[in-house]
Order: sequence, then C-alpha cells, then structure tokens
Amino acid sequence: MKVDLHIHSNWSDGSMSIPWLLRYAKAIGLDAISITDHDTMAGQAEALEEGKKNNLQVIPGVEISAFNPETGRKIHILGFHVRDMEGLNSACRSFLEARHGKNLESVDLIARAGYPLTRNDVFKYAAMDGTVYRQHIMHALVDRCYAPTIYGPLYKELLGPGGIAVVKASYMSVKEAVYLIRDCGGLAALAHPFHYDSMDFLQRLTEWGVSGIEYKHHSQTLERQEAVIRAARRYNLFLTGGVDFHGFYSEKIMPLGSTNTELPGNHPLFDDIKFNVTKK
Repeated sequence: MKVDLHIHSNWSDGSMSIPWLLRYAKAIGLDAISITDHDTMAGQAEALEEGKKNNLQVIPGVEISAFNPETGRKIHILGFHVRDMEGLNSACRSFLEARHGKNLESVDLIARAGYPLTRNDVFKYAAMDGTVYRQHIMHALVDRCYAPTIYGPLYKELLGPGGIAVVKASYMSVKEAVYLIRDCGGLAALAHPFHYDSMDFLQRLTEWGVSGIEYKHHSQTLERQEAVIRAARRYNLFLTGGVDFHGFYSEKIMPLGSTNTELPGNHPLFDDIKFNVTKK
C-alpha cells in the first residue's frame, strides 16, 4: 500500500484544500492517505466524502500539538481512526483558540515593529475555521513583498525562536493527548520522533498507550529510520509515515507522497478501514 499518512490541509496550517489533496493523491498513485490537521478533525467529513469520489482510502487522522512537562520540549502525537471526532475537537478547542489569540497578539507586535499589517489583513489567509497560524501571518507579509518566502530571515526575525513577535502559547500535555486519542476510540502514534528529540521518552509513551511511531518523515535520515524500526520492534509498535505536507506553507520542498512510504495490506491501520472503496 503506497500511503501518505501525515498531511495538513487548509483546515489548519496547510495551504491546499482537501478536494485538491485527494485528487492529487489519486493522480500520483497513492492507495491511502490521512489528513492530520493540527488539533482539529473538522475537515474529516469532507475528506471521507472526497475519498469515496476518488476511490481512495482515507484514514481519519489528527495531529495534536502537545508539550512534555518532563522534558520541557514539544511533542506531537498522531491519532488515527478516532471515532468520537467531536469529542476530540471539543477537548482541543480551548488550546486552539488560545493559540489563535496569541498569534493575533503577534500580528499586533509585528505592526508595532513597523510593518503595516492588521488583524483583518491576516484573517483573509486564516484556516477554514478562522484560526490564524504563523504561516498565515507570513503569507500576508509575503503578499505585501516584505519577504520572498514564508520561511526565511524575516520569519526568523519575527516568529522564530526568540523572535520579536513570539508570544508563548499553551499546549495540552502529551499524556493528556495520548489519553484523549485513546478515549475517543483512536490509535495514538508518536510523530517525527527525532524532530523534537522524543526517542528517549518512548517507553513512557507506550505505557500510556501509544501504539505506533512515524518512521518515514522528511526530518529522518535512513539511519534514524532504522533506529525507529528497532524501537518499534522493541515496544511492539506499528510503523507509519508521511511527508508532513503543508503545501505552500512547507519549510522545505516536500511534495505529497515523496517519503515513498509503503505499508503492508495487513497493517493495523488498514484493518479498521470500513469505507466503500475498492482495494487494488
């Protein structure tokens, strides 16, 4: 099964719509995908419907942006086949709204730094549910010719670590995130384990109920992939993988499906597919 199980749409911080993503995934020969928007599953109904139209398997997904109080680092948890989507959305809503508010404060700070930018300017680029992410702020600045790309010197100056417009946001604890996914009927997996240096916390995550780990990701070399595979065998975890696609909002060149992730047809994530599509 050729898959990409880590994709962001314009329901969070991706630039492309769900219909476009499904059509393109079909065109490049993928067998299954998962839209894993940050802290929301609001686009899943549309994704499932588009999957049927395009005869493409869609695994309902989410990526929860969490924080690990024991290590002081961010940590992201993927959730697949979440059954109680509204329950998960409800639990994430306060964190999503808080970060939205912090990003609007960042817009104000950028304006004070001399850039003629207002909150209303940025709202035009917001996610489908109206949430503003950092990428939307930068998109507004790019369109006004203050920067040639989303990520670059201006991003670092304004919104990168120590940037003049960074406003600290709150995140769900990683334990809460894992329990939430499980309580809502889903399977939890550790996303890009090397990106936030999370490998040393894997045993604790499995004790809480993490059952998978992402081994194919643009941040992971072959050596790191092999380390993840060894860890998966040690802790009896399923493997998953995807580009972490954000479209125009990607920091690097990462076309959809470019991690070349292939998973066997008897993979745990495919056992739960109950959508009316034809398997190849």
